[in-house]
Amino acid sequence: MIFMSAVGPALTLCLVFISLRLIHRFFKVKTVLPVLRLKDGLDRLSGNRRRLAAFGALFCLTWFSSQLGVKLWSPDMLMVFSYEEAARGQNPNVTRFNESGILSESILEKVVQRGDLELTAEELSGLLTISTPLDAEKLDAEQESSLKISTEYWIHCSERVALYHTQPKTVLNLLADVYWEDFVRNYAENDRVLDLSFDELEGMEYLDVKDYLEMQAYKLKNYLPTYSSQSSSFRAADGGETFASLSQKIENFVEIELERYEAFVLENGLSLDRNTYRARMQFANRLLDTERMKDMAAHDVRLEAIDMYNAYMTRFVLIPTYDTNREFYMSRTKVGVDYFADEAKDHLESATKLLKEMEHNTYAQSQVVQGRLSSAARAQADQRIEELKAELTSLSAQCRELCGAYVQEKRDGYIQVCFGMPPVLKEAVCALMMTALFAVPLGGLYILEPFYREYLNSRPSNTRGKKGRSKQGQEDAAT
Repeated sequence: MIFMSAVGPALTLCLVFISLRLIHRFFKVKTVLPVLRLKDGLDRLSGNRRRLAAFGALFCLTWFSSQLGVKLWSPDMLMVFSYEEAARGQNPNVTRFNESGILSESILEKVVQRGDLELTAEELSGLLTISTPLDAEKLDAEQESSLKISTEYWIHCSERVALYHTQPKTVLNLLADVYWEDFVRNYAENDRVLDLSFDELEGMEYLDVKDYLEMQAYKLKNYLPTYSSQSSSFRAADGGETFASLSQKIENFVEIELERYEAFVLENGLSLDRNTYRARMQFANRLLDTERMKDMAAHDVRLEAIDMYNAYMTRFVLIPTYDTNREFYMSRTKVGVDYFADEAKDHLESATKLLKEMEHNTYAQSQVVQGRLSSAARAQADQRIEELKAELTSLSAQCRELCGAYVQEKRDGYIQVCFGMPPVLKEAVCALMMTALFAVPLGGLYILEPFYREYLNSRPSNTRGKKGRSKQGQEDAAT
């Protein structure tokens, strides 16, 4: 194939040589070129038209087949970024897209390693080129409306890669696979949060299991709104689930299934170690009570600050102003009292929440201490944990399936790759043009051939040679 890629340059050199030879002969005979006898040269050309046609047909066929063969063996690869953010020059995670990353050193090193290629990443970089359809357009940088962002990139691998015992198409396939994996891993939506692990449940208290499973469930639930905001009506092809319905399933799992499990554990006072759990709840309540007292102190300070305000200052809360449409209205502006009141309310709500948590811990502690160590209840709780784990795993699989279907359909796999077909008609037209350029100087050589011979025979060196041969002939005759 390297030999075939060299056919085009060889034919071009042949065409240049013939053209230079024609020019050389023309300047040699132009002073003695008889205009009237030029017609005889054209008549001789008609006698050589079969030979000229044969050489032209051979040149055309050789050029066309070599160029088409090279294009088939080393096609250009088109890489299309099909997600919505690509038109804004962004990655799916809204970071800036950089086309130089396609042929970056790290990517090429992985290509060399995966394909076990007999060249370095630096050598491979010299054999790859990247371009866009917009490279041929003249963009006016002064006008923002004329600037365009390309989402299509053509990548070409030189035929010289065959010197390293591989093929251009093989290199391009490896490049597409490696870059897609790197792109999805670094810039696409990260769905690793959907991978659930239950290894930490081993040896965990029964009541802590509920908190852990709740945390895992909300990991799934918090991942869905991103897609739901983009396409709330999207449904999976088989189950008909939407992001909203799947989110509701997870919410029901937390509010119903986990609450039932917690109620069962509290009712039976199940615990792996009563003393340890009681001490832990007491310590947790001390910490919570400290935080609650801080919130209440902050709440009281705000109330005292409000009482210190002059009542006259709080009356003027409406001020005249204009809106964006230049319309006059009276705006109510907050004063220090309003800010203090909001902060006092927030601290009171926080303290109330902490108090409820302390009461829950106290109740759980008393149930564990008073509970009966029933093996049947423990077995039932262990079975229920396995059921909850299985149900949560199923929800995780449904989330992954729905999100994967959305990415595949709406994102179209992020990147589409195809190989360009060689332009047969274009190559045929190019071959005909090159054949015409070849036939013109070749025909000119046929026309000038007899006149060039006469020119050679008429040179002084040839005349002296003829006189010498004539005199030698006369001496031989006399002898």
